[in-house]
Amino acid sequence: MPIAGVFSPTKTHAASFAAQFGCSVYDTPAAISPDNDLILLCIPDDRIAEVAKALTHHRAVIAHTSGNTSIKYLSENKRYGVFYPLQTFSKERKVDMKQVPVCLEASDAETMDLLQSLAGMISESVHVMNSRQRKYLHLAAVLVSNFTNHLYGLASDFLADREIDFELLKPLILESAKKAVDMDPQQAQTGPARRGDRDTIGKHLRLLEGDEDIKALYRLITEQIVKKYHE
Repeated sequence: MPIAGVFSPTKTHAASFAAQFGCSVYDTPAAISPDNDLILLCIPDDRIAEVAKALTHHRAVIAHTSGNTSIKYLSENKRYGVFYPLQTFSKERKVDMKQVPVCLEASDAETMDLLQSLAGMISESVHVMNSRQRKYLHLAAVLVSNFTNHLYGLASDFLADREIDFELLKPLILESAKKAVDMDPQQAQTGPARRGDRDTIGKHLRLLEGDEDIKALYRLITEQIVKKYHE
């Protein structure tokens, strides 16, 4: 599928994209050609309604890529939908899109056919899902990705302050992730809280004196694990 053009409020981003894909750069969303088949809004959630409203004169399908935004914010457009790839993206890393779930929602059957055709060219995991289901999925994604990465950051800072290399934890991180994929997460749970090892938990809490943010998280998560497996 040829890419006709791109708009970004950051002009250098738009120019870089256009150079890579040989497409036009639009000065504003309203300047986007009305002859396109599909316009993807890959933008922050709080801008979706505003930008979509500027495109209500288009015959193109208008689709956003948000996990947490209802399809209703596009309802003033003629044809509209959601094209949500469930993955974390960074410019520095390539992602195997064939493995990325793409969740779709559409205003009508014809629009759904178009979105499914596009998703099928990109991914082997395509799912039709309503806005409510997608919100729940997005929330769960935050738990397993964003929250987990925050814990990695806390652990990295904690070790750096004590002149210990975070690299030592990476094999454990990888194995834990593989277990979460290959096993039921309930079966994969290990650690002192899972064992009900109050002695080790107490020692850890004493080690965290002075690191009150980590201590509060440690206590909260520990109590939840103990409650789940021992009460």
